[in-house]
Formats: sequence, C-alpha cells, structure tokens
Amino acid sequence: MNKKTTILSLLSGILLLISSFACTNLDEVVYDQLAGDFPETEQQLNAIIGDVYNSLRTYWPSNYLYLSECAGSMAVTPTRLGGDWYDGGQYRELFMHTWTAQTSQVKDGWSNAANSIGKCNATIYIIEHTDVISDDVKKVKMAEVRGVRAFWYYTWIDYFGNVPLVTDYSPTDKVLPANQSRQVVFDWLISELKEIAPDCPDASSYARFTKGAAYTLLAKLLLNAAAWEVTYAGDAYKEVIDYCDLVLGMDYILEPVWKDNFSLTNNNSREAIFAVAFSKTDTENQNQMMNRTLHYKDQLSLGGSFSAWNGICAQPEYVELFDPEDPRYEGSFLIGKQYDRTTGEIIITDHGYELDHTVAVTMIPGTEYDGTSWGAVNQHDGARCLKWPYASDLVNAMENDFHIFRLADVYLMKAEALLRSGGSATDAAQWVNDVRQRGYGSAEHNYETVGLPEVLLERRLELAWEGWSRQDDIRFGEFEQTMWTASNCERATGEHLKLYPISQDAWQVNPNLVQNPGYPSF
Repeated sequence: MNKKTTILSLLSGILLLISSFACTNLDEVVYDQLAGDFPETEQQLNAIIGDVYNSLRTYWPSNYLYLSECAGSMAVTPTRLGGDWYDGGQYRELFMHTWTAQTSQVKDGWSNAANSIGKCNATIYIIEHTDVISDDVKKVKMAEVRGVRAFWYYTWIDYFGNVPLVTDYSPTDKVLPANQSRQVVFDWLISELKEIAPDCPDASSYARFTKGAAYTLLAKLLLNAAAWEVTYAGDAYKEVIDYCDLVLGMDYILEPVWKDNFSLTNNNSREAIFAVAFSKTDTENQNQMMNRTLHYKDQLSLGGSFSAWNGICAQPEYVELFDPEDPRYEGSFLIGKQYDRTTGEIIITDHGYELDHTVAVTMIPGTEYDGTSWGAVNQHDGARCLKWPYASDLVNAMENDFHIFRLADVYLMKAEALLRSGGSATDAAQWVNDVRQRGYGSAEHNYETVGLPEVLLERRLELAWEGWSRQDDIRFGEFEQTMWTASNCERATGEHLKLYPISQDAWQVNPNLVQNPGYPSF
C-alpha cells in the first residue's frame, strides 16, 4: 500500500537491541554497546520508528489470533484427517483450555509481546538521544512509540496478567526483572496513556498511534477492569463513555459500506483508528490469513497461486448466530461448494470428497488422539475466513491491512458501558443500531432497547475474526462455553484459566519470573 514504512537496512543492527527481559536466547543479545550507528537524518529515524510499527505484524494474524479466537467462542483449529494441525496437541489445548507453559502458541505469544516492548524501549532511547529532529517533533514521535509500547503492555496483561514492567533501556546493564502484578501494570498504563495522549498524532495519521488510539485503549482498559479484577479510583464506566465520546468527536466515520474496512484498499477507511499496515511485497511477518484458513485447493475457486494450509475455521454455533439476510454472514465466512473458476467443475479434494465448506465440523469416530475425545475432522469441514477478500493474483502476502481498533467497536463499547453503569437501554440501543443498520443495510432489524446479550451478539456479528472473542467471553461471563458442542470436548474450568501461564522459555531465560496462580510453579 502507499502508506507503508520500510526498514532502513543499515540500521537493522540497532533494531535487534532489546531489553534483556524480552529475549528468549541470551546468546543473541548485545548488552554492552549499540550494534550500529545513531540516525543521522530524520528519514533514518523514521525507519527505526517504522520497525516499531512493523512489530504489530506479529499480533495478527499470528499467535494472538489463535490465543483469542480459538480459546474463545469464535474459531477452532481442528485436526484434519491425516494429522494436519495436530502439532503435538497445541490447538486442541487452546480449544479445551488445557494449555500449559509449554504450549507453543502461549510461548510465542509471550515472546511477541516481550520482544516488541523491548524494541519500543530501545527506540525510545534512540529518540531521546538523537539531535536530528526538533524538540516539538521529538515529543510527537516519543508519544507514538510509547503508545505502541502501551498497546503491547495492554495485550500482555490481558493475556498473561502478571508481567515484567520495564520502561527503561540500558545498552550496558543486563536486566532480569520479576513480574509485576496486573494491577501495577494497569495503573501504569492508565497514567502513561493519559500523559501521552495530547502529544500523539491526530486521527488522520493512518497506521500510527494517534490520539484516537490512545483514548480507545484507555476505554478498553477501563471497560475490562472489573473482569480483570483490578481496582480503579474513578468511575470506570463513566470514563469509558467519556473516552468513547472523545473518539466519536474525531475525524472518524462508520464507513457506509461495511466491507470497505477489509478490502484490498482498506487503508482508505475512515473507520480505522489503529491499523497494522501490510503489503503484498512484505517478506516477513506477512498477512497470510489465506494460508491459515483456506483449504489446499480453495485457490482454484478464488484465484491466486498461494499454497493454503487448511487450518482455522469458525465454530459452528458461532456461524449460526448470523442471520443469513445479514450481509456480514457471507462477508465473514466462506461456506458451501467450491467450483474451479477455470473449468466450472466442482473441486474434488485429495480424499475424493467434493470441496464443500460445511458449517458443521464433525469428528470422525476412531480418530481420537492421546486418549482424549479430540479426533480428526474431514479436510473440507468448517466455515473459513472470508472477511478480508483475497486478491485474484495473491501469492504469498495479502495487501489488506488489519484494523486493531475501529469505530464500530467504539460504538459498541459505549453501548456496553451505558448498560453496565445503569444508563438508558434506549440510548444504548442507538449505538448498537448504528452498527447493526450499517451491517444490514437497512433499519428493519433495529432494536428498540438492548441489554448486554444484544451487545454481545452485535460484537460477535461485527467483529468476527478480529481478535476479541476471548476478551469478550471473559467480560460477559461466557468463557467456559464453546460453540462447537458436537465436538464433545469439554473445556477445563477454573478462574486461573482466564490468564495464560507464563512461558516456560521465558522463565528459563529469566528465573526471576513467577508463574501465574493455578499453574505448576517453575
């Protein structure tokens, strides 16, 4: 896309410098010197800051897609007949809530956040010590990098709770910090975001951490405070509404066409508040949603020459929440028989079945793994992700950006906060109806009043595949439920499961880390 920031290769050494708490391999860390030169021009500095934004490509559609959607009610990565996607049982563990400190997605999710925070700290150090920009420009650049760091800390405490809080970078000192409580990091985040928000770029600065992103993130933190069991001295829900109102007063709109938020040119969306910029020319941390979800032969019907991996699909009852008259149904899921666009013939899988993406996902008797109820399913089972359209010439990397925060979410957060604070159900309905009416394309399905169930439903219809399932399920008290009851795979229960365990790999690097309650101690 035309708003992508590239990485300046001569400075790549600097970008490998991260705080030692963020590393999983001590042999790769430079503690005593900067590996490279400080920027000599503003362009070089922007390239370093651009790599901070590039770290967000490890958030989605990578580990946090699975940690959210597959542990929540939205999606599942079933084992396909033949053994694909069993991978030692890690995806079964996500669905059944039996993960451990050794689960690969858990370990990788921890390191994604830790490494990104370390990169932010190193970049802040560089900005502080550079003289290639004015103090006024420095203030803005510092604020946005601190904002990206705040987002990663928010992600870290959302998923892991008790994490190290390191905000300084030292090129000489080796730091092995202990965990801080979720409460401590939450309090720091609130203070940090309030401090930087006025200095962040304006809303029109696409794919940067803007004032709108800061206020949306503050609303997210306060909306989840009760579910996270952290305390806040103010009126959390009132402040959620206040921060939502600040965002609503900025230069954002609900795009008239819902699908424009996900198109190949969705960098033009005025609904996007905080975006991850992807490009078809990316060579690492690519947007490869097509590979993660589509069948090996789906490219015959959709076009392109990619080699899909046939993995993640929707949980059946989640798909059934959608009214087929709602355009978001067909706009979110690839369902039904697939035909070769060249021959017009129905595609036949290597197992001899018609390629028919059924909503149902059916375990095959006799295929159970490791003495559990988890078995294999046919390769073509399950509704696949179709929210971000696939280019007809797609090869390795999708051009579509990912919007971490967008305005529709803010509408629904405001409606939820109104209800949770005892506000008017009629007023809340107005915010839900704006999203619902845009989705349907008419007001025929609007509500007169809403309660929390209607807000949760609308969040599921609007935000499928966007990484909110686990967090929403916890906040609405539905985390232990699945939407794949035919699997006969019950989820483990326990309050401790609302946090993932601290990564075993991280503890091996830093023995000062203490495991989260409810999990075996290190």
